[in-house]
Amino acid sequence: MHDMPSVARLEPGRPGYPPGMSRGGKSPILSTLGNLALLDTPGLGFCGSRKASEKGIAVAVDCAEQAVRAGFTVVSGNAAGVDLAAHRTALAEGGATIMVLAEGIDRFRIRRELRQVWNWERVLVISQFPAEATWQAYRAMERNDLIIALSRALIVVEAGETGGTLAAGLRTLQVGKPLFVADYENIDVVAPGNAQLLAKGAMRLRRSRETGRANVASLQEIATRQNAVQPVLL
Repeated sequence: MHDMPSVARLEPGRPGYPPGMSRGGKSPILSTLGNLALLDTPGLGFCGSRKASEKGIAVAVDCAEQAVRAGFTVVSGNAAGVDLAAHRTALAEGGATIMVLAEGIDRFRIRRELRQVWNWERVLVISQFPAEATWQAYRAMERNDLIIALSRALIVVEAGETGGTLAAGLRTLQVGKPLFVADYENIDVVAPGNAQLLAKGAMRLRRSRETGRANVASLQEIATRQNAVQPVLL
């Protein structure tokens, strides 16, 4: 199911437009490809380095797999590393995923690594930028706001001392949504930004001694709670 569907656009104030999308009084027109019904499902955001460590990728895969089983739709960017691992795992496990672009919708192409598991019924691609807009660092930062808005909580796997992942974590805390940050051996070396986020109130995401997997019990509680997080104006 690789044939590209038609682009659908969501305008502020119209039916189907996601709540909590405005920032500074402005709400962007959203361009989408795929299953719009996924906007009505509970989303769990994933954010992390494009050059994540082997351990970081393993954590992203573990959390995405558990998220799907807990009833979440995975929400992440369209970058290599953590984003790609989360999307691929969600689709491989029979779950759904929302890909938030840092460029225009006309720039989107299905990554080679996702082609075997791709299914447009379980995917939504979404962009807040002009159709032909190219990737820019500032757009990647703005894109993170959309990931947060579409998610009930955000998982940060590996954040640098500066950069977009750290900024996304800080923004999540600022708007009052739950933030879970991976904490494992040598995390201060591979992801110094994680410690910054934990110091500011993020919840630790550690491996369970009983299962040997990431302890996502709190995330599952959020997933099953009715109206767990109210829309937030970004």
